[in-house]
Amino acid sequence: MVDPLSQEQRSAHMAKVRSKGNKSTEVKVEGVLIEKGITGWTKHPAFRTSSPDFYFEDHKLAVFIDGCFWHACPKCKRNTPSTRSEFWKEKIDANRRRDNRNRRKMRMVGYHVMRIWEHELKTDKWISRLQGMLKRTGTETDTREDLFVV
Repeated sequence: MVDPLSQEQRSAHMAKVRSKGNKSTEVKVEGVLIEKGITGWTKHPAFRTSSPDFYFEDHKLAVFIDGCFWHACPKCKRNTPSTRSEFWKEKIDANRRRDNRNRRKMRMVGYHVMRIWEHELKTDKWISRLQGMLKRTGTETDTREDLFVV
C-alpha cells in the first residue's frame, strides 16, 4: 500500500505523537482509574531505569501503557511503513529491546512490572488484570498473635 502522504507530511505527522499524554491510551487509563476509585498512583515518576506511565508506590508496581505500533505488539503485528521501512524496523526494534531491558532492570531491584497494550484498552480485561496485580502485590500486615510481645 502506497502512503498517501508525502515524506515531509508523514514525518510531521509522526513527530506529533508524544510519549506522554496520549489520549487513546494514557488518558483513557487515567480516566478509568479515577472512575473505578483506584488511588495511590503517580504518573510518570522518574526512575533510573525507566519512566513508567503509572506507578503504585505502596505496591512497587510500575505500569506501562504501550502503543501497539511503537512497541511491536506481538498480537497486532502492525505493518511497517513502506517509506523508510529500514528506519522504522530499527526504531521499533530498539523500542522493544529498551522495553525488555527496562523491565528486567526494574524486576532485578524488586519492582513489579505490568504492561498494558493499546489493543487491550478496548475491553475491561486490563482493569481486572491490574486489580488482581494490586491485590497480589499489596502490603498485607501479619496479624498473628505470636508475632507480638504481650
